Amino acid sequence: GEKSAAATKRIYELCDVGHKQNRVPMVCSGKYDVLTPLAQCLTQESGDGRHLACLALNNLSIPTENKRVMALGPSSSAVIGGLCKVIAEDKQESYLCCICLMNLSFLEASITSMLQHSPGEGDVAPLDNPESLIRILEKLLKNAPAVPKSGSGKSEGVRWACGLIKNLAKSEENSALFGQTDIPKCVVANLRNTSAPPGRWTSNSLEDFSLFVVLNLAQWPASREALVATGAIDVVK
Repeated sequence: GEKSAAATKRIYELCDVGHKQNRVPMVCSGKYDVLTPLAQCLTQESGDGRHLACLALNNLSIPTENKRVMALGPSSSAVIGGLCKVIAEDKQESYLCCICLMNLSFLEASITSMLQHSPGEGDVAPLDNPESLIRILEKLLKNAPAVPKSGSGKSEGVRWACGLIKNLAKSEENSALFGQTDIPKCVVANLRNTSAPPGRWTSNSLEDFSLFVVLNLAQWPASREALVATGAIDVVK
């Protein structure tokens, strides 16, 4: 309740822009476990605690040393699972969760295991599990409005999800998975439907991220076929 939200606020303040020096000790010193309780706060119904937990996890996911602990350490499934849950439930913090996952995906060693995130009883293959990270990202992109309203929470979620997919698509194993979803179709549609001329696409825009996804998926045979099937060649031309 309120006590939890107040504690989360203090954790966030300890790692905000003015206290960057605290971020690595909070996660890597071995003295504290802030990740597990923050991940639990993501499942709260009250917006305040959830929002502050998202902001804190975002800040903590920036230092390189922390990425390894958050993406591959003992709390990783709780953290990634919590972030996925917020995105799956289409909460207003979805875009913050996509940014946090994208921050973690800059660690090359984490990208294959991240896309294997598939909670549930026994070993459920990611493509067979609607609660896996890949299926949640696919649903987010498929449910996006055809003409995104710039700056809206919905379009920000899609934009940063494409940034995350851009990083995850760097590995052949991940690209083979993406090729079996509607994600290639969605990112090509982002390029096809944009009204902005290519010369005005800014860094980290939806179009920029989508083009990078196409570039990365085009490297591997399995995902390349999926791109060709969606008409990517004409769109790129």
